[in-house]
Amino acid sequence: MLALIYDRIISMNKVILLGLLLICEIEIFSQTVDLSSVDEFFKVASILKEGQRNSEEQWTSFDNSTGYKKYADSENKFIINSIKASIKMAFGNSDLAKKDSVLSISSEEMANNRSLMFQKRILTNYLGMKENFDSIISFRENYDFSKFIERSKLRLFTFLEKAVDTSFRFKAVYFNCMNADGYNAEDAIYLDFNLIYKMTEEQRINFLAHEFFHNYREKFENHDFNHRCDLNYGIDMIQNEGIADMIDKTDGYKNYYTKVLQEPELAEIMVGLYKQAPEDLKKVQKLILKYANEEVSEKELIDEWIEIVKFNGHAIGFFMANQIEKAGYEYEMLETFYNPYAFFALYNRAAKEQKIFQLSDEFMAYLRSATEEFYR
Repeated sequence: MLALIYDRIISMNKVILLGLLLICEIEIFSQTVDLSSVDEFFKVASILKEGQRNSEEQWTSFDNSTGYKKYADSENKFIINSIKASIKMAFGNSDLAKKDSVLSISSEEMANNRSLMFQKRILTNYLGMKENFDSIISFRENYDFSKFIERSKLRLFTFLEKAVDTSFRFKAVYFNCMNADGYNAEDAIYLDFNLIYKMTEEQRINFLAHEFFHNYREKFENHDFNHRCDLNYGIDMIQNEGIADMIDKTDGYKNYYTKVLQEPELAEIMVGLYKQAPEDLKKVQKLILKYANEEVSEKELIDEWIEIVKFNGHAIGFFMANQIEKAGYEYEMLETFYNPYAFFALYNRAAKEQKIFQLSDEFMAYLRSATEEFYR
C-alpha cells in the first residue's frame, strides 16, 4: 500500500480540500506515459538539422512509434504526410516555396478550412521547436512526467469537487510533436510535447486535467444516446467541451490562445466564435426545431450543424458554462456534468436571470424528449 501525498492543490478560482486522499495499490493508480514518438521526432529532426536525409528505416521507426502509428496506419494519409512534410520544411529547409505558402495562410482561411489551419499550426509549432531544440531535449530528459500526471488527476477531482476516485483507470498519455494541442482519443490521450514544454506548471496541469475530464466523463455519459445519431453526439459535445474549458481557460479565450498557446491567429478565431455564441445558439435552436418538425433531413441537419457549431462546440459550450457559473449554478452544473439536457436547462435558468438569449419552451421540450430515455 502506498500513501498518495500531494504537496499542493492547484485551483484557478478557489482551493478546495475534498476529504482525505485515499490509499490505493500502486497498480490501480498507475499511469502509462509514452514518449517514444518524441524520441523518434528528435532523431529525424536532428539528422535534418545536420543537413542529412533520413533513411526509410528511420521513417518506418517514426511511423511505428506510439504517438504516430494511428496516423501512419490510417487510409487517409493527410495527417502523417503533413507531419513529415512540415518536419522537413522546418528542420531541413526543404521546399522553401511551400513553406512560405503555408506560413502565409490567413486567419480567415484558417477559420474556413481546418486542413489549412492544421498545416500552418503544425509548421509553426515545428519552427518554434527548432529555435529551442536543445532546451526541449533537456526538458524531455529532466521533467517528472509521472508527477505531472498525478497532479493533473488531482486537479480534475478538485475541479469536480469530488474525492479522488482511485478505482478509475485513466487512459495512457501519449506524447508526440504535432500542432499545439491535445485530445482524448479512444486508445489514449495525445499531447503535443512542445506545448507542454512551453507552458507553466499550472498551465500544464490544467491542460491535462481538461483532457482527463473527457476521459473521466466517459464513465458517466450515456453512450447509447451519444451514438444513436450525429445530432445527439453534437449536443453532448457542447456540454463536454464547454465544461472542460472551465478547467484551463478560466481567464478567457483571448488570454489562453494568445499567452498560453501563443497563437494570435487562433485567438482571433476563437474570441470571435465566443462573441457570436449567443447568435450561433439561436441558429442551433432554429435548425434543431426544423429537424424536429421534419422540415430538413438528417443529412441537411448535419451539413448545417457543421457550418454553425465550429471546433466541436467549444465556444458555444464555454459561453453557456460561463453564464451558468455567473448565475451561481456551478455546483449544479458539476453534479450533472454528463447530462446534456441538464446543462441546457441550467443555461436557460441562468439566461432568464441575466436577461440574455433564452432557449424556447419548444426547443427544451424536444431536448427533454430526446434525452429522457437515457438520463433520469
